[in-house]
Amino acid sequence: MNRLKFNSILASLYVLAMSFGFLTGSSSAAPFVYETDSEFLTTGDFNSDGITDIAVVERNNGCVRYGYGLGKGTFNWLLGRSCGLKAITGVAVGRFLNTKVDSLAFASEGDNLVTILDAEVGGVPTVPLILPIKSFGPNLIYAAGNVGSGGRGFDDLLVFSIYNNDPAPNRVGLLRNNGKAFTQISEEPTKFAGLRGKRLALKRGGKEYAVVMNEEDQTGRLIVQTMGVERMSTVLEIPGVPKGSDYLVGNFRGEGLREFVFHKSGDSTITCCPIIESKGEFRAGDMKSFRLPTPISHLIAVDGDKKSRLLAVSGVANTAELMDFDGVNSPVLSQVLLGFTNRFLSDAVVLPDGLALFSIGYSITNIHFPLSNPRNAVFYQAYQLKSDGSYTMAGGGLLPGLEQDFSTVYQIHKRIVETQTEKSEADMKAYTNMIPGTAQLYGTPDFKSSMGMDLDYEMVAIPGGEFFMGSPGNEKKRAADEGPQHRAKISPFWMGKYEVTWKQYLQFVYGDTQFEKTERRSTPAEVFAVSDAVTRPSKPYGDMSFGLGQKRGFPAIAMTQHAANKFCHWLSAKTGHFYRLPSEAEWEYAARAGSTNAYFFGDDPAELPKYAWFFDNSDSTYHVIGKKLPNPWGLYDIYGNVAEWVLDQYDESFYKSNAAQGVVSNPWNKAVRPYPHSVRGGSYDDESDRLRSAARFKSSPDWKASDTSLPKSVWWIVDRTTVGFRIVRPLKIPPPEEMAKYWFSGVEKD
Repeated sequence: MNRLKFNSILASLYVLAMSFGFLTGSSSAAPFVYETDSEFLTTGDFNSDGITDIAVVERNNGCVRYGYGLGKGTFNWLLGRSCGLKAITGVAVGRFLNTKVDSLAFASEGDNLVTILDAEVGGVPTVPLILPIKSFGPNLIYAAGNVGSGGRGFDDLLVFSIYNNDPAPNRVGLLRNNGKAFTQISEEPTKFAGLRGKRLALKRGGKEYAVVMNEEDQTGRLIVQTMGVERMSTVLEIPGVPKGSDYLVGNFRGEGLREFVFHKSGDSTITCCPIIESKGEFRAGDMKSFRLPTPISHLIAVDGDKKSRLLAVSGVANTAELMDFDGVNSPVLSQVLLGFTNRFLSDAVVLPDGLALFSIGYSITNIHFPLSNPRNAVFYQAYQLKSDGSYTMAGGGLLPGLEQDFSTVYQIHKRIVETQTEKSEADMKAYTNMIPGTAQLYGTPDFKSSMGMDLDYEMVAIPGGEFFMGSPGNEKKRAADEGPQHRAKISPFWMGKYEVTWKQYLQFVYGDTQFEKTERRSTPAEVFAVSDAVTRPSKPYGDMSFGLGQKRGFPAIAMTQHAANKFCHWLSAKTGHFYRLPSEAEWEYAARAGSTNAYFFGDDPAELPKYAWFFDNSDSTYHVIGKKLPNPWGLYDIYGNVAEWVLDQYDESFYKSNAAQGVVSNPWNKAVRPYPHSVRGGSYDDESDRLRSAARFKSSPDWKASDTSLPKSVWWIVDRTTVGFRIVRPLKIPPPEEMAKYWFSGVEKD
């Protein structure tokens, strides 16, 4: 399949959305890239809804955090993703892969690569697309419009590079984009190594140019060049710019022609240079300098209908000052916007109907964080534009972190496909597997058994078939969400004989030990590298049994559904088998084991103590796995002990929609909200009726009520010690984009 088409398919698969109050809906503005010492911030329409979105790109690690403007005061931040590069030196936004959706292009001179990343729209994250470039050391990148794409609406790319052989170490190449692939069609030398590249117009509504700073002289020089198929030509140069300056452009005089304003982080002086046009040619006017009240960390042009204003972000003062400015007289303060208390205001982005301020934290012992020490934004606050031109606070909160392990899906999928020997249901047998690396770590099987080192796991083969899902109307103690009963067809799979134990889960939480990282490890280096890249839970700081005492031989508890998903992701990488959580339908099908009664053993709850730990016999605590009788298919503790996460979003009306389809095949209600998710099986703290095969539970924000973290942990539910999980392995291996759906829920944020 064509890589660009594949990316388009993936873009429809995954949203990791964390909602905060934000700006009212507005039409999308022309994309713009802001640059600081630590980040690139850009606007664009990354999901084709006509509302301006934001992307924050961290220079050091290539993390991209998309924020979708939703309108009506909401804004969704996605978990951060890697653009495939480190030490980012250039970012461009344009219609690179889709004529209706903006994408981001990245350059890294150190990695010697250029990549393109699509945002997600309803599915798993896309994989960065690596572009072919002939030059070495790409450091700046521009969306060049349709100069070589035949007017199809796709943007071509201009790439500046700096590490080429003499006599022309600095070069610029044009990559033509026909909507299917990028092809470099030209390369020419340039006289300078550019810095701080932007694409902008010199007059309102005019043609856009490639603008770049050159600092090879004693002072800086701003250069404006055309973007075309033929040799680039210079249309404007502004010499004598203070070295180390950044720049912005605006209509401060209220005229069609714009003015450049030069500024430096940590300085309080700005310099304005008007643009003059004569007979179709541009030249620089006289420069004039002005002093601001406080040093600035960032300066932005805020465009209005007729004139632009300045927004000066002052990290030391922790304010953003909106100023009227005409390019001739000193700026006049219009409004002070306050940053968060105990934060360091660092960046800002202007939107059509408002703006967003970004902050980093600082310690009490370092009140004034030095401007020369770049840090990435972790907080944002939104301001909404009012009719009088002022701004009012509209919300804010924490930015998400980096979810960096999506790229492992393809490597894991390839290994699973290559190593699976079972071709049909007839090939499926029960098996026992040791987590790779742990046999050497914990010694012989006898030692492991005597010490309770339960790091192997047993899987039971579950045949495919049909069953009645839910409870009949006459079942005692049934709840309304258990009906209507309906037929479901289930494909064959393996299921964990026992619930996942602490010993197994902690191997995931704490990662491979130093022993495992030596040459004596039992897993190949490439397998170790992939499993080690899977995102792990935060390390708990308290009792890992959460007050219940023993852990050896006991089921792991108090993890979120997201954490259980990631354990399955990690175990798949370690073993070469595809593991995931069961769906609600698979769980109930396996628990019933062919029965149609309230319990797999019948309808009399008096028999339950033979098979389960629950309120009547548990002494209000969990117990070692496998001490009760199994169900007919060999599954232990399927009722009670700890309740078990399943994949589904809990929906009390889901069964009704299933029943309308007659026989539904492998039903799964994929999560689209953080709460509630479904939990099955009942626990040691539940009455007997909650352990029936059809009984359903749902998660709640209250499960994290005593978590003092902000935001609440995506890994632990500290107030719900009754929840664990078991794993399944389907016989049929899905394609990688579908496999990722099971491991990346997309709604793990509160």
